[in-house]
Amino acid sequence: MNIGEKIKRIRQHRRMTQKELGELVDLSANRIAQYEMGYRVPKKPLLNQIAEALRVSPLALPDGGNGPANDILEQLFWLDEEQPGVIKLVPTERGTARYNANPDLALHYDDNDSWPPRSPVAMWFDDTILDDFLKDWAAVQKKLYAGEITQAEYFEWKVMWPDCDNLHI
Repeated sequence: MNIGEKIKRIRQHRRMTQKELGELVDLSANRIAQYEMGYRVPKKPLLNQIAEALRVSPLALPDGGNGPANDILEQLFWLDEEQPGVIKLVPTERGTARYNANPDLALHYDDNDSWPPRSPVAMWFDDTILDDFLKDWAAVQKKLYAGEITQAEYFEWKVMWPDCDNLHI
């Protein structure tokens, strides 16, 4: 998803018109439309103003360059928006066997109806920021699937990350 598509998606989530967003950043509705359609790309200072006007983290809009961990997380967020449900997060529990002692070097899971018919591949990061974040995301995603939060609240959490501590989710 490019910058313009992100601006449009968040603006619509905020129930703002292009004119309203333009007024907050001293631009015309036509200029906002040009950004949303990808005809123009706002420079970083303006992009930060747009993020502030949309009340989202400045990390939610750029096409990368926020740092390796942040870039990965933002890409995963927008993939989850473009293909809802494609990312399944499941917290793990430590077993009694050591991974390297396991002869087939595989993780084992308890099957249920929400697992795909084939065995999924697990991935983890040896990075505290990514690992802690994915645990937090798994907890928020679990609330969505349990009906404890709405799709809009889930989206709000993602566009506010990492500044989502004030959200009551």
